[in-house]
Amino acid sequence: MRSLRLEALRDSPDAFGTLYRDARRYRRSRWTSMIDQRPLFFAERDGHRVGMVAGGFNEEYPDTWWLYSMYVTPAARGTSAATQLVDAVCAWARSEGATSLYLHVMGPMARARAFYKKVGFVETGEQKALERDPSLVLYTLARPLGDVFRVERVGASALHELRCRVLRSNNPDAYTPDPRDESDTARHFAGRLNDRVVVSASFFPATSPVRPELASTQLRFMATDVEVQGRGYGAQVLQFALDALATEGYEQVWANARDTALGFYLATGWDAIEGSAHLSAETQLPHTQVVKLLVTATSSAP
Repeated sequence: MRSLRLEALRDSPDAFGTLYRDARRYRRSRWTSMIDQRPLFFAERDGHRVGMVAGGFNEEYPDTWWLYSMYVTPAARGTSAATQLVDAVCAWARSEGATSLYLHVMGPMARARAFYKKVGFVETGEQKALERDPSLVLYTLARPLGDVFRVERVGASALHELRCRVLRSNNPDAYTPDPRDESDTARHFAGRLNDRVVVSASFFPATSPVRPELASTQLRFMATDVEVQGRGYGAQVLQFALDALATEGYEQVWANARDTALGFYLATGWDAIEGSAHLSAETQLPHTQVVKLLVTATSSAP
């Protein structure tokens, strides 16, 4: 814990209330006391600890539960380590009877603020100056600990179970992963309700049947768990994914949509391609091809 904490204070001095120069002088008894006072959680990768976070309380806010001392090493940023650490503190707080989890984040830490919002925290509107440096502002964020839905990029393996269960009637013999799943150009997105994957969407670069001159990607394996259909989670995942794909330069996305889902696509801004109705070779179910221009294509289209 001492090693990671000192690394964090060196790496991100504006992210914490403690300074490295002070913490490195702490006696062993003080580090031990810090461990005894709060539940600590570590992220481990290949046998090395690459992140840590603490849960705890705050005397200024009675009967509240807080997230403290969040840190992930540079090499593990962009992985699931940070999300798993947050999930661990949320699970601890729920076990204590909490209905919300709070944290403070420094104003200059724009990336951290964006991450916390991505995993379900919202700003409460409260701001306060940091005691050791009044020029630094602390923002208070809170995350409800009921059902929390979030969208994230994942590896294809995280989606296989949902794909098989929803799209292939939970028959493993009928489900074959796309051979492009592990390609560097594939993009996979998951919608998680709390910690459970309930929406999947995968994209593979492929020439579109209309306007083939545009940089296009094909949506495959769009699935929403039956238990949560109708809540708008699928639309949230698609919007998140299409925004991300547009920033990568894609101008158009297309899909072979099940006719039973055609209303969903039409309601979210897709167009059905005339004369494209067909039976899927994989499922023998009626499908229609749909297409959607992304922001970059819309702005440049004649």
